[in-house]
Amino acid sequence: MSVEALHEGRLCDAGTAQSRALHYGDGVFRTLLWRDGAAIDWALHHDKLVRDCAALSLDPPDGQVLADDLALLMRGRSQAVAKIIVARRAGGRGYQARERAGERWVLAYPAPAPRAADYREGVVAALSTVGLSEQPLLAGIKHLNRLDQVLASRDWAADVDEVLMCRGDGAVVCGSRSNLFAVRDGGLITPMLDRCGVAGIMRHRILDCAARMNLPAREAVLHPADLLAADEAFVCNAVIGIWPLRQFAARTWRAPGPVTRALMRESGHPLVLDHVG
Repeated sequence: MSVEALHEGRLCDAGTAQSRALHYGDGVFRTLLWRDGAAIDWALHHDKLVRDCAALSLDPPDGQVLADDLALLMRGRSQAVAKIIVARRAGGRGYQARERAGERWVLAYPAPAPRAADYREGVVAALSTVGLSEQPLLAGIKHLNRLDQVLASRDWAADVDEVLMCRGDGAVVCGSRSNLFAVRDGGLITPMLDRCGVAGIMRHRILDCAARMNLPAREAVLHPADLLAADEAFVCNAVIGIWPLRQFAARTWRAPGPVTRALMRESGHPLVLDHVG
């Protein structure tokens, strides 16, 4: 008997319905900003996509093919958000992967409408009650299993812009959609990602910026108390760039602080430069 599938009561393509992305989250993705005919940091995104695919023993699509997909989908758009998904091809029922071959999706979303105040005055972060699942084999990878973040994104207070998530020992790892940096004594500290969390493109770029600026930077175990003692703090991702923190719990900062502002300018991210010059 061949495989058949219904979606919302209607027959649908059985191949799509058997996607391992749908059944098991067996794949990886990238989310990036498209601006003025180009994918921002495309080389970094593609390199990370290839490395994340390798971690799952998944063959990545050709970079030029993906670039052509993006150019076709973004035709006529001056600014948008693109999402690239690479999932393992269906190979029958069961958890065991029988294929290395991947299939790709490229999606276009409306451009974000950032608030100038988020960049010029900072945002508010709170500590999530939802912890991150720990699996060192998946640490750093932007895989399709995002239920921790889905749970953490529920029931935010109206004045909260991001929630920070901890691992099992209480150390802060990241935001629900961002990486985290603290500034202490003129140097940068970002949480270690050896147990869980995503190694984002902006995190990578900021560490590169710090090296160019001769700014001390290190990965470390960072607890909420360490963040409260920081001189400055900010969150980042490839779409928003850098958001300075102006409040976390009872701690407030005058944002952006001097180190954060310098990094915002050095990063060259277009949305950041739109607002901080």
